[in-house]
Amino acid sequence: MKCAVLVVDDELSIRNFFEDTLAGSGCTVHTSENADDALSVLEREDINVIFLDLKLFGMNGIELCRKIRNQKPLSVIYAMTGWSGLFEIEECREAGFDDFFSKPVSSASIEKAVEDGFEKIARWKSRHR
Repeated sequence: MKCAVLVVDDELSIRNFFEDTLAGSGCTVHTSENADDALSVLEREDINVIFLDLKLFGMNGIELCRKIRNQKPLSVIYAMTGWSGLFEIEECREAGFDDFFSKPVSSASIEKAVEDGFEKIARWKSRHR
């Protein structure tokens, strides 16, 4: 299985952190700073593990998750935020997020989430053969 991850965050340091963390994993890391760019990347690339910052300029992470979930229902989508009080966990679950991380996210948490995400996708896909 091709390993590709998308990270959507308006902070360059977060995008760089994900690229550095996953550099040795064999995964291709795509990054976007906003929802429109993220949707363009998802149209061009086969990506099923996605990390979304909840507080984005323009379309926020909740709205973006809903759009992605409609287009790519088997994707594993993780929420990230440094503003935990701004978004409720229930709202994130309702939007279709698989899990929720408060920033700063540790390298170990990112690596585990990516591994778990691809394992989940592989199980789902094996049931459709």
